[in-house]
Amino acid sequence: MPRPRHEPRDVAPEVFAQGEGSPKGKHIQDVLTALVLDMRDGALLPSERVLAERFGVARMTVRGAIDDLETRGLVRRVAGRGTFVQQPTLTHSENFRSFSEDMRMRGMVPGAKSYRGRTRPAPRDIAARLGLSPGDPVHYIERVRTADGVPMALERTNLSAARFPGLLTEMGRDDSLFELLGRLFGVRLETAEQTVSIARLSRTEARRLEVPDYDPAFLVERVAVDNMGNVVEFGRSLYRGDRYVIQMHVSRPPAAG
Repeated sequence: MPRPRHEPRDVAPEVFAQGEGSPKGKHIQDVLTALVLDMRDGALLPSERVLAERFGVARMTVRGAIDDLETRGLVRRVAGRGTFVQQPTLTHSENFRSFSEDMRMRGMVPGAKSYRGRTRPAPRDIAARLGLSPGDPVHYIERVRTADGVPMALERTNLSAARFPGLLTEMGRDDSLFELLGRLFGVRLETAEQTVSIARLSRTEARRLEVPDYDPAFLVERVAVDNMGNVVEFGRSLYRGDRYVIQMHVSRPPAAG
């Protein structure tokens, strides 16, 4: 649950010392930028009134500085709740990589906050995506994926249990699924068909991702195929809308004639 607006406990008292001298204009922006960068992701920023009183400036000056932080993607305002620290967004590109590979390329440590794995009969829609018959056994894996310990995505994926026996026994919470498939079964994932849409997180999903209830998210559906042309996995993942942007390479078709 977010802390009350009048109790910004995430801010160490010594951080406010940067405000001595009543900074004005751009100086207040610099001070608040330093303050935000010193706070953890999702922390509650002190209210405009508290900041204005501490720095000896008008609330309008503080508001303008916070507007600048919001434009730069360093904070986000939530009506009725306050202003929260937000780390820079990550680009979800058209390159086909696993979550672990993607985070490592960004210099971040991939992991998972929770892990659920079980074998179940394939529902009709999932069986169709995997090229199986309804009721065939599939491994279902659900994880909250993290980067440097911060929840980033809720992954749900399905694989044929007949093709990958013992997968759940070998898989750990923080393991890269793609790397495990390669090591245990010699499978190399090569291409994927992905669709991206906008979804609204349920209360349970939002709490698992540590964002406000009903926040928007990117719903990514993916069918991954190996180098032999066989479907390997089908997944539906929810990526935090406040931490990702979608990048696509587009081009015009050649002129007729």
